[in-house]
Amino acid sequence: MKELFEGLGFGLLLQISVGPVCVAVLHKGLTQGFRHAFSMVWGVALVDAFYILLSVLGVSALLQVEAARLVVGLAGVALLLFFGMRYLLSRPGPVERQQHSGSLARSFSFGAGLTMTNPLTILFWAGVLGAMMSARTFEGGTGGVALFATGCVVATLIFLTGIALAGHLLERALSPRLSLWLNRAVGLFLLGFAVKLALDLL
Repeated sequence: MKELFEGLGFGLLLQISVGPVCVAVLHKGLTQGFRHAFSMVWGVALVDAFYILLSVLGVSALLQVEAARLVVGLAGVALLLFFGMRYLLSRPGPVERQQHSGSLARSFSFGAGLTMTNPLTILFWAGVLGAMMSARTFEGGTGGVALFATGCVVATLIFLTGIALAGHLLERALSPRLSLWLNRAVGLFLLGFAVKLALDLL
């Protein structure tokens, strides 16, 4: 069980770095309420778990091939640009109508899709878990790796659920005009992250 708590601590430490997913979850909570934001959080967590599994299975070796890394990375950039422009050009109506629009499945898909825009996460997890496995950090072998990974995913769920709840509690203070500027800010943030990812690929 030690590995589970180590993974939880490591995962919470990673959350200090605020990225586009965190900003988008807060925005979802502000504009559509906790249920939609929480659905998005589950999409994020499941993709994180999937990426960690791929890393453990060694699929990340494929991304060591320059052509494959470039194709996958550019696909992520394209998705970030799409989401960024969508937010930037959106013109939300009254907040009350936004809260009841869309489905929970759509919010879940948005969270999963946004998380997939950074496939280089696989390389990060491959590096972390690979180094720890080679150093025999996990006393329980494969079971220890699984517990550590579970702790990391649980940390994502805990932190982003808190962000979703914060957004929900603040939603009453969100006017249509403020919502419009928030959409633009999130759009610019995602576009900026797309540019950063593109530069990292080159």
